[in-house]
Amino acid sequence: MLVLTASIIGYSWSSKTNETPLSSAQHTEAKPRVPTTTVDDNSTPTATASSENTASQNKQAEAESSGGETHVENLSELEGKALFDELDGFWALCKQRDDCTEQLARLKSELPSIWFELLSDYPQLSVDWQLTQSTIPLESIETLEERVALFKQSAQQVWGELAHQLFADQFAHLDFTLDANTLKENEASQFLANYQGLLSEWQNNTDTLNAETQLQKYELAVSLIPNSYSPAEIVSVKADLQETYLDETEANNIAAREQQVAQQQQTVMTYHEQLDQLKATLGSQRSSSYATWTQQDWDSYYQQQVSDFREQFFSK
Repeated sequence: MLVLTASIIGYSWSSKTNETPLSSAQHTEAKPRVPTTTVDDNSTPTATASSENTASQNKQAEAESSGGETHVENLSELEGKALFDELDGFWALCKQRDDCTEQLARLKSELPSIWFELLSDYPQLSVDWQLTQSTIPLESIETLEERVALFKQSAQQVWGELAHQLFADQFAHLDFTLDANTLKENEASQFLANYQGLLSEWQNNTDTLNAETQLQKYELAVSLIPNSYSPAEIVSVKADLQETYLDETEANNIAAREQQVAQQQQTVMTYHEQLDQLKATLGSQRSSSYATWTQQDWDSYYQQQVSDFREQFFSK
């Protein structure tokens, strides 16, 4: 889900939930009942196959270690990832025990009808949701607002009126992203003040946003720095953020990490530049000095030259 949500917003930050993407805008009313299941943002607004399989396996392991019990009777008290985990856990455990029919029969009288429908239809709903996510034409939607709206509509189409409770985490991420999108409208000198104002408005959701510690607040802020800022402005904004949120050790660690990344990027750039130069030289040789060679002999020579270059480059 994280992948999907990151696709919607155009970037991602460290978060505890999965995220999901959005696509074209077509208004569809939410179904009055809850259909059948699929489960990333990740992540909750991130319900991808891999993240769901992992969540299901983890939930099954947790249920087994706690005596093989789940607490689906309390579904209505849960939301977001915790709700998905409980649903995954129930089905993983009852399939293992081969008693899903019996468990559903027992719970039918204990759960409100809307929650029983969600529980019983969950496996198919998960499949439907995965299919829906894979067909959302995200790349055709220009604005962030439209992508977010489409994602929410798509979730409601599949999951019905409980979509907001199921995707509480992801919807919060997406709503925060819409609010954070206004940061790019301000000058770099105002970024820190505006970011702090944004955090203040979302202070009750810092856990969902994974912005509880000073370091997490710094990392979130960095992910929100507009690409429109000049390199000098970005350096200045990061310096302000480090002074506000990081201690000396954390700032030094981040500086060292950024330097390492910059060196790696430079190495990659140099590698491709030199490789392109080699290929250009080989192309010139093929049409002159080696014009009479057979294609097989030339291919062998070409591959050997490229292989030797790579070995020499990375042995430096």
